[in-house]
Amino acid sequence: MPFSEEALAEVLGVRFRLSLSGCVANTPGGPRQGVRATDIPEPNGFAVLVSTGWKSLEAGFFPDTYAGDLVRAMGRKAATSHQPFLSLVSTFEAGGKRIGMKVNGSVVLPENGLPPPPWNQLELRVRRLTDATSGNDGDLQADAETVASACLALLLLLLPLEEEEPAGLPLFEAGLPEGACSTVTVNRYERSPANRAACIAAHGSRCGICGFDFGVVYGPLAHGYIEVHHRTPVSRMGDGYRVDPVHDLIPLCANCHAAVHRVDPPMEPETLREMLATRRRMTCRPDSRSHPVKPS
Repeated sequence: MPFSEEALAEVLGVRFRLSLSGCVANTPGGPRQGVRATDIPEPNGFAVLVSTGWKSLEAGFFPDTYAGDLVRAMGRKAATSHQPFLSLVSTFEAGGKRIGMKVNGSVVLPENGLPPPPWNQLELRVRRLTDATSGNDGDLQADAETVASACLALLLLLLPLEEEEPAGLPLFEAGLPEGACSTVTVNRYERSPANRAACIAAHGSRCGICGFDFGVVYGPLAHGYIEVHHRTPVSRMGDGYRVDPVHDLIPLCANCHAAVHRVDPPMEPETLREMLATRRRMTCRPDSRSHPVKPS
């Protein structure tokens, strides 16, 4: 039972802010569907391909024929990516996924450390047990997104990606004229495609404060979209700071992201979550003075 590789590319591209295209590739195990990173042209790039088994789905890294330079660069990046890579692997395995990895033909257990360079060959697989392979197309599509997202997130931690310059997030400020706004800088840890991918793959694309899901409200147009917030204020980061995207980042909707930045340093997400819960309890009280506005 096939799934849509184009829909897979669209969802993961929106979720991770990457340029991806759907693809079907012939492999020794037969044709497989998946996604390609379009920023790295063939035959020097890679694809993440999904295969179906008995009650299981597996997403794997498939480098192109001449992707040796890319794999060697990933080996060099591994020295600084080991801790976030291990953190993400642990999160995935706690959630029921199984990670398989080989470097230069030898099995790698990430908890024992990633091997030093040079890397000439890399195999990476993410497998998940599921009943979707014998169920409906919607379940299969969702599970294909899950395993492909996990595999891509692990790969992005190893890829030598260029970091983007910080971008401004417009926020409306109290006391300013109507329509005026200020800008809060989104730091590079939030902008990093690797960090963003790892955070969303670990925590999902629902807001970690209010539970808002863009896909549920807006449909396919915004399916998988979410912003990412960095918990540690920039002022507390030393020169040797390295982000752990599983523990240091949290997915937030635009409203909650703006709200936590209303104070400096930004408010803890848990604090805002409790504030929302308190307001909801007050609103639900029979004697509450807050009432919905009735239409005229």
